[in-house]
Parts: sequence; structure tokens; C-alpha cells
Amino acid sequence: MIKFECETCFQEYKVRDDRAGQVLKCKSCGSKMRVPAGDDDFEDDLYEDFEEPVRPTRKKKPTSTSKKKNSNNSNNPITIIAGVCAFGIAFFVAYTFVGGLFGDKNNDEAAQHELVNISQELKQLRAKMKEYSEAVKKATTNEERKPILNKMKTTLARIKELRAKQKASIAANGETRSSDKVANKNSSSTSQEWVSLIDHPRTIPKWPEVSQISIDLDHSTNGRIHPHSVSPYMGQWYDVNRATHLDVWNLVTEKKVNELSIDIKRSSISYKGKAKLSEDGKYLLLAFQNYKELIPRLECWDVMNDKLKAEWDAGPKGSTIEEYNICSPTRAISKTNEKVDGKFHAFLKLWDLTTGKLIKEREIESLHLINSSYKISPGGKYLIAHSYSDLYVYDLGSLDLIYETKLKDFLNSDEDYYNIADLDFSADGKELGLLVSGSNSTTIWIVELSSGKSNKGIQISGSLSQALREPGYVGPDFVWNPDGAGWLLYGAWYVDRQRKQLIWTLKPVPNVTIRDEVFLTPNYLIASTATAIKDENGRYIKNREPKLVAVPIPEQKISDSLSAYESKSDAILGAGQEISINVNIGELKFGNADEVKSILTDVMQKRLEADGFKIMPDQPLIFKLEYQEQDGNKLQITKRTRPTRENLTGRAATGKSLQSTAAAFKLSWVERKSNVTRWSKEALVNPRFLILRDATAEEARTKMFEGLQNRLMAEAIPYFIPKDENLSMLPVEIKLPE
Repeated sequence: MIKFECETCFQEYKVRDDRAGQVLKCKSCGSKMRVPAGDDDFEDDLYEDFEEPVRPTRKKKPTSTSKKKNSNNSNNPITIIAGVCAFGIAFFVAYTFVGGLFGDKNNDEAAQHELVNISQELKQLRAKMKEYSEAVKKATTNEERKPILNKMKTTLARIKELRAKQKASIAANGETRSSDKVANKNSSSTSQEWVSLIDHPRTIPKWPEVSQISIDLDHSTNGRIHPHSVSPYMGQWYDVNRATHLDVWNLVTEKKVNELSIDIKRSSISYKGKAKLSEDGKYLLLAFQNYKELIPRLECWDVMNDKLKAEWDAGPKGSTIEEYNICSPTRAISKTNEKVDGKFHAFLKLWDLTTGKLIKEREIESLHLINSSYKISPGGKYLIAHSYSDLYVYDLGSLDLIYETKLKDFLNSDEDYYNIADLDFSADGKELGLLVSGSNSTTIWIVELSSGKSNKGIQISGSLSQALREPGYVGPDFVWNPDGAGWLLYGAWYVDRQRKQLIWTLKPVPNVTIRDEVFLTPNYLIASTATAIKDENGRYIKNREPKLVAVPIPEQKISDSLSAYESKSDAILGAGQEISINVNIGELKFGNADEVKSILTDVMQKRLEADGFKIMPDQPLIFKLEYQEQDGNKLQITKRTRPTRENLTGRAATGKSLQSTAAAFKLSWVERKSNVTRWSKEALVNPRFLILRDATAEEARTKMFEGLQNRLMAEAIPYFIPKDENLSMLPVEIKLPE
């Protein structure tokens, strides 16, 4: 079992060894946490005891025999002189030789003294963190907890700073690895000098201006497959008569390449993760786990000939495959967790895709390459992965970790905290885009791969992920347009790179619970039809005929509307206009109406000012927010238990339920004089899952209201309403086919 604790609330957990490296959500505070590898004793845990500096051993007392002196030789002056000379010569030789080997003694002592000081301060800070943790557990209200959490935040930042100094000092003084590390682990120090990572693609698809593609999705599953780089090829899984088929399509030619029939439901073998398709559409890579022999396997299928090309064991008995992918037309990588000397280690391996031959392997940190939090460069030379606070770059030729950095240092952000939601390479392999969720905003950072320099592409107020989570989305959160002109965020927002402006959004199909993946091309979208399974009354829809079709982007209308907006032509709502805000509060479950109105007014003022509007009283155009609360979902209360194979989350039902609070709100642009509504949007925020310290209805409402404010900051509100009927409101709303 692996024992660790949440870095935010210090709740202790114990999980099985095979969960090493996985990302879990703390059931106490909701923070993300990574299960450490079994052999590292949770190095990233800031509250484990650090090793004390080695103390010099005391000299042993001389034995009784050594105390006896030879009276015959002790007073001989010749003997004394000779002894002194010999000692002087020996001392000079030893001093010169040893000094040359080990350097300046003063420097060593200074480094040792620095380590001692760091260790002592860390010990004091750890003690403080434990005190704060106990105080947080005893606190009963948010008001009591807030100042304690602020102290913990400051202390934690100092601990991280000291840990970095400690590691740097140890590395500078030649500290060796512990003897229980595997010998083939990459022991060479990571180069912190940025080298050019530009990696051009082998081919660039020529997307047509229009498309008539139509792919039948009847009996299909959600297992749609795209290669690691921009490619015209796509795979789609189907279940027909209990058999599994895979159709491979060329989206540019709009033709099916081939159909494969593969048994992925074999006895005692499980299908591991999504299959991987090569960029040229020739090969398909699958992973399996044999539960009887406990040996992971990889299989390469020839798409053109519907044949098994190669199959091989990806690791020894008892190991598991955590990640795998195709990185070039004939090569693949995998990350396996393997037991060595009773402890789990993570290995990155490079394979020949067509023969299954192992080309190279390297032990890596277990927290690298977790849950697909990585991307492979268009040409397949590099892999860039991220964790909550770090960025890693691997060379896929040598498997060396060539660059590692803290995100805060790399991005130079002014946010209190943030994490990377997703990343993507530009199609030409020259830039890397990072979608970053911060404490107060959502930001796109652009990294020049030639120099490593980063700059902000666009910063959006509020939490975009919260604003777009209902309904959820199965595709990637961040996609770079193949022509480099912009980015698709969460399958719903398209941001123009040059203008740094949201220019169009996708309107979800009514009654959809999960939005299907949208494929972006320079001139159109490829999306699914008939994605709603139930109607507005909750009844299943019969005779659905889902298809994959092209959805045109009204580029000309968007271009004309943007030109009118930028030229500040006559409009109902335009750039930099003076507007008024009106917030109406309806029924509340908890709280004071005046206080709620004040909070929501402040939120909307910040949101509209971010779009360049000036807030003034009694203006012709009013932004109106109508808000009320009602009973939401009844949530089942669970309690923490020991995780088991049957109950991996370690949660047990208590038989008790909690009434949550839902918020209904309506946003609208209204003309004061005519009272005509020019635009409106209604939404309901109804929690399905909450993490609470105090399981009370009032605490559940407080949690919902905090999330609502973040969502309102990131709502897609029109910033241009034209008078000309030939122009369109901005952002343009594109309707997906129903």
C-alpha cells in the first residue's frame, strides 16, 4: 500500500501499489493529488521528515593498551625530529592531493552550513503546517478557516522555495542517488538551456473549402480516433452483432480507407485505453492486459490489409501500461509501471511499430505522462508533458528528459495559482499553445519553440471550464486551428488569434447531456447529428439516425461584422459604449437579497468592463441580470472509508441525503426606451456533486454561489449588436445540427 496525504487539506490516504502515478481528487477538499510511486516515499510531500546533515562521528576513546607509552623511545630527540619531518611531508602530500580531489574545504563547509540552516527552517515550517492543519480541522466556519488557510498558503510557498534551494545545493555538491534506484534510470542532469524544439510535420493536409462528407454513425461508439498530429485520417468504432469494427476514413477525400474487424472483448483480456492511429492512416496500435498472466501486450494492425502486423509483450509479469501512442510512421512509445525489487518504477519505452522490437527504454519519474497530459510534436521528435506545476520535454529519439521547469517561472504569470488544462502544437510545429486555468481567469499562452519564449495569446475573465461544463464535452479542451488563425476552446468557443477576440460560439443541441467531439478545419467543422438521446420530457428518442457531417462557418458574415465593429459604425451595441447594469433578485434559499445583488452587480461590472464597456447610470442600453434560487438536486452523503478493489474511491453511502440549492439566471441586453430585448440567455446551475466540510444545506448553497460567480465572469455575452440586418451579432452563434 502507498500512504500519502493531500497537500491542501492534509487528509491521509492509502491506496494500492498499482495506483502509483494516478491523479485522484481529494474527497475532503476537491484538490487534485497524485499518487506517488512506491519507491520514492512521496518526495513531493512537503511534510515528511527531511534527512538531517551527516554529523561527524566522534573519535573513539583510546584503548588501555594504546595509552601505554614506550618509555625507551619517547624521549629520543632524533626520533622526535625524524617523526616530525615525516609527519610534515605526509601532511603536505595529503593536503595537496586531497585538496585537488575535493576542492576548497571552505566552500564545502559553507555548503554544509547552508544545508543545515535550510533543514532547520524546513523543520520549523513543517511544524507550523501541522499546527495550521489541526486548526483548520477544528474550525467550524469559513470565517475561521480563511485566515488559517492564508497562513498555510504563505508557509507552503516558503517550503517550496527552500526545497528548491536544498535540491540545488545537494546537486551542486555531487550528492549521489540512493542505492535502491534502478541502474538504468536517466541519471544525467536535465539541461535547462532551451534548445530549438521546432518539429515540422511530414505532410500538411490540404483541406477543401467546402465538404459534403456524411458518415453513418449508427451502432457507433464514442471511440473516435485521431492521430497525434494534424492528419486527414480518422477511425470510428462500431459494435455490430457483438463484433467490434473500426472504419478508417480520409476526411479530405471523404472516402473510407478500410474496415477492420478486431476482437477487443477477449476472455480474461481487457482493452486498455483508446486505440492509436498513425498519421498516414496505415497502422493501428492497441493495448491489452492479460489478467491471468498479468502481462501487458501491444498489437499493431495493418489498416490497409486488415491483418495483425506485430504483437509483443510491453512489460514483464505484474506490470501495467499507463500510456501508449504512435509517434512516427514506424515507431511507438509506451509508459509502463513495473515492479523492481518489490517497488514500482515507471519506464518510457520506444518500439518498432512494425516488428515489436524494443529500440530503447528509460526509467522516468512516475508522475510524468499521466492521464494523457502530454502531446507529441507534429514530426514525432519531441513529447511535451505537464503536471499541475511543472512542464517536461522529452526527446523521443534518445528518451532523454531535455528540459524541465516550474510553470510559474516559465510563464511568469501574476496569478495566485493556476494549472494547465490542455496543450496543443501548431500544425507547422513552430509553436506550442497552453490553455491555463488561473485563480481569476482563463489564459492562452503561446510558446515559441525556437527560443522557449512565452507570451499571452488572450486572457479571459473567470473560469471558462465552469461556464462551459454544462453540458460536458468529450473532446480536447484546446485545439489549434490547422491554419494557425485561432483556437477552439472546450469545443464551444473560437478565439481569433490576431484580434484576441471571441468571434464565434457553438450552440449546444437541446437536451444533450454530453457534447460529442467537434473536429476543426480551416473552413468548416465536422460534427455529429442526433446527439440528444432523450427529449425535453426525459423520454428516449426512437429511430435516431446519427451522422457525421460538415458544418459550414459563415466566414464572410463574420468578417463583415468584425469590420463594422472595429470601425465603430452605427450599432445598437458597439465598442467602448456606455451601458447600465440592472440586477433583479428573486426568491433566495439563503442569504440577504441586498448582499446578493451587490455581489452579482460587482461581478457583472468586472465582466463587462473586460469587454471595454463603460458602466454609467441611466444609459439607453441596459444589461439585465435576473437571479433566483430554488431547490436543486438531492445529493447523497457519503463518508470516507478504506479504499478497496470494489470501492476504489473509498466512499461509503450513509443513507442520508442533502438538499442542494440551484440557481436560475437570465442575462439580456434591453433597450431602455422601447423595452425591446435584443439578446437573452437563460441557464440553470444545479449541482450534481459537491465537496463540503460541513454537510449542511446552507454550506451547499454557499459552494454553488461561489461557482456561479466564476461562471458569470466567463459567459459569452454579445459585444456587438448591429443595426444592419446583413451583419451578425458578435460573437456569432453557430447552431450544430440536431
